[in-house]
Amino acid sequence: MNTHTTRIIITLVFVLVASVPTLSQESDGTKGTIFLGRSHSFVLKEPAGWIMDSKTAKSQDLEAVLYREGSTWKDAVAVMYARVIHKDQTQDTVEKVITNDVADFLKLSKESKVSDAPPLQTRYKKEGISRVFYDAANKNYEIVTFIDEPKVVVILALSSRNKDEYEKALPAFKSLVATYFVFTPLVDPQ
Repeated sequence: MNTHTTRIIITLVFVLVASVPTLSQESDGTKGTIFLGRSHSFVLKEPAGWIMDSKTAKSQDLEAVLYREGSTWKDAVAVMYARVIHKDQTQDTVEKVITNDVADFLKLSKESKVSDAPPLQTRYKKEGISRVFYDAANKNYEIVTFIDEPKVVVILALSSRNKDEYEKALPAFKSLVATYFVFTPLVDPQ
């Protein structure tokens, strides 16, 4: 092989190698916050116009709290949150977690109501079981989606003391649930 042919081959190889990244799979543009704890690892992305606050969440014993830009966890009219319930002997299925949650809620006020809501899909089409809670004593509206994982149930919720604000925030809540996905960390969080 002569020098000219070698240069052409090297140039072709360089062009092919340089173009491989542009031909490979592109990122789907989803970014988010990783939540990693005992027996769970998942990602959530805050909806447009909302702030995800993990620092405030810790003081509330939650994974994350969310509120609209321009407000705070304390003064927001509508808020969202994420929490994790560990499965144990008394609640070893998502159904038992939901049953316990509903029973505890209904003990607080006889006028309170709980109803079924359509399931919401996560990023990879896993369905979360949804319930709508109305706290009559506090005039609070809440939708809760329960996502079943092997060792935990992840709970995502939207809550508001104003029905109009609750309804306005529902699309953002559905968007939040749609960003949820589990990932496998390099080291098992146990």
